[in-house]
Parts: sequence; C-alpha cells; structure tokens
Amino acid sequence: MKTDFDIIVAGGSVAGLLAAREIAESGCTVKVLEDDLEIGLPERCDGLVSLKGLEAIGMAPTSNVVQNRIRRAIISSPKGETVDVDAERQKVLVLDRSRFDRELAGLASRSGAEVEVGQRVTAHKEVDSAVQVETQQTSYTAKWMINATGYTALPRSSKSTLPAAKYEVYGDWFDRETIEIYFDQKRSPGYFTWVIPMSDDTAKVGVAGWGGNQFRLLDEFVKQHRGVAYKKIAAQIVVGGPLDRFVSGRVISVGDAAGQAKPTTGGGIYSGGLGGLLAGRCVGESVKSGDPAAVARYEEAWRKIFAGEFKTLLRLRRILDRLENDQIDKMFKAVASSGILEKISLESDFDHHSMAILRALGLNNVFKIASIVASDLLEGLPRLGRSSE
Repeated sequence: MKTDFDIIVAGGSVAGLLAAREIAESGCTVKVLEDDLEIGLPERCDGLVSLKGLEAIGMAPTSNVVQNRIRRAIISSPKGETVDVDAERQKVLVLDRSRFDRELAGLASRSGAEVEVGQRVTAHKEVDSAVQVETQQTSYTAKWMINATGYTALPRSSKSTLPAAKYEVYGDWFDRETIEIYFDQKRSPGYFTWVIPMSDDTAKVGVAGWGGNQFRLLDEFVKQHRGVAYKKIAAQIVVGGPLDRFVSGRVISVGDAAGQAKPTTGGGIYSGGLGGLLAGRCVGESVKSGDPAAVARYEEAWRKIFAGEFKTLLRLRRILDRLENDQIDKMFKAVASSGILEKISLESDFDHHSMAILRALGLNNVFKIASIVASDLLEGLPRLGRSSE
C-alpha cells in the first residue's frame, strides 16, 4: 500500500520528538502530529534530569534551557526527621521543559521531520500492512505509527497515574541548589510534596497523592511558607510501570504512553526519552531494510537497560502506597543513624537510583529498614538485599 509517510508520530513531547529525530536521520519520512497549539505547552513536567541522562539521549544542555543546577536534597519525614543527601556527583539539572521541547522539535525538523501542531490524533486502524491515522482535520497513512501521546494512552487503571498539582512560585524559604521533599501519608498518600528551585527566588512546587484535593494542599503549603504562586497546573504522574508490550501490530508506544516513567518519582525524561530514541532507530532500520523484526529490538533494548530498575521501583511503589507516617519516621531515623548517607552520596546514580542506594545501604541496613515495614510487604527485599552486597 502506498503511504503518505513511512512513520507518523502522535505526540510532540520528548519521546515523540526524539523518535522523529532518529527516524528522519535514518532517511525515512516522518510526520509529528501534536495535539496542542504550541510545542512544550502546557508544561506538565518539572524538567529534573541528570547530565548523564541528557547525554544518553544525544542532547547537550544549553544555557537557553538549563534553569538551575542541583547539588543537594533535603528529605523530610512527617515528624520533621530529615535526611540530607549530597547530590554534587549526580550533576542534576533543572530544565525549562517548554524550551527544551522546542529545541527538540527544531532538531527533528532540521533532520527532515515534519512537525505540525494543533493536530489531535482521534483514531487509528491498520489497513493493508499500514496504519491509517485520523485527526480532527484530516487523515494520513503510514507504514508505522509511534504513540507518544502520554498518560492518556495508558490502560484505564486506578494505579497507573497519580493526580498532582504543580505551581511556579516566588519565595525566599528555599536554597537555590537544594531540592526539598516532604513525606506525609495523611496529606499526600503514596507520594510527597516537592520544591525544585529554578533561581534564588522562584521554584517549581508540587504535590501528588491518592485522593484529596492537591490544589488545596498546595495552596496551604505555599501560604505556610509565605510564597506567591504565579502559575498553576493540574497534571498526572505516571507510576504504574511499563506496559507488558510496547509494540502492538503496527503501533509502537514510547514514553509515558508506554509507562516508561519511574514508578517512584514519575521522572521520565531519560527513561522515556531513551524509549523514543530506541524506537525511532529500530523502526527506521525496519523501514530501510524491509525487516519488520527490527522493530522488536526496540523493546528488547529498552528492557535490557531498565527492566531490573523498574522492577525494584515497582516494589518500592507498593510499599510506599501502604506505609503509615510512624513507619516513615522510623525509617528516616534508621537511615540517619546508619552512617551510610555519605556512601549514598558517593555511589548513587540519579538515573538508576534504586539499585545504587541498595548497594550503598548494604544487607544489614536493608533488613533493618525492612523490619519496620509490615511483613506482607517484604516480598523481594531479602533478594534485593543480597544483590546489593
């Protein structure tokens, strides 16, 4: 069947645009269809990523998109116990996600991709070894479609995403180089409140959790710290883990649409972005070689990098969902008194933090922390502890 394009990408955020860049560079024709009227808006991601993660997806950070550099994290328990983590070695950046996405769109376009905004994909179906993609204005055909439409593409499950409120705030209570994280299962069950500074007096502040009114909670938090919110947005944080399959027929899922965000934090610039990059390379190779099997190598490559990490993070997600505040306080005391914070700072990997932290904790401390948690939640932790020795 003659098609309009080799590949159509539905969604013009990080994963979709990286896929389009790789496809265009392979010499295939590709069109990106973005629902919103402007690439990068609304900005639903806080843009926290490591320099190593950016380099892995082939991006060099520019002064135009880097808002800040983070060197420290202070994590607080419900009763005010704190853990202070030195993040200097992790080289963590705060990006202006709107500008970052627009830079990606520019790179994809200069490589040969067509990018069109205001084009919402409403349906798709496979026809004669091709995909027919419908929008509100027109329809296109392609040999493959990449689904990068975000969390709305995930199966409707109460545990796939967490509702969140995100503000940009003027304030003076935070330190420019320090992220603040506050755990409180009564206010934000299953998640936390966070402060990510952009400058000396502006920060991205958010809260997420199962149930409750996130905007009311965040209004109270900002008022308590005498801050002023100048931007507010509702968002969904993907925490359900990766789909069982990334490729279904001639549709390839990437990024949040494939569940490629960390189940603990919802971060996905690196893991989802690499999903888009790998998918773009593999589908481009498939079209050029005429070998459909090349597409399957995308999923194999992604899981080889992330399967172990995400399996661990999903176990931690299950525990976090059911912890009580007094258990969190006890865990903080155990960590603070264990003498391993310096080791975590030296050994932790921002992009694969679960196994790095378990290795730093060591077997004895893993069991000490695990003993605080109810016994029915301990499945897998002894095995993880042994793997961390």
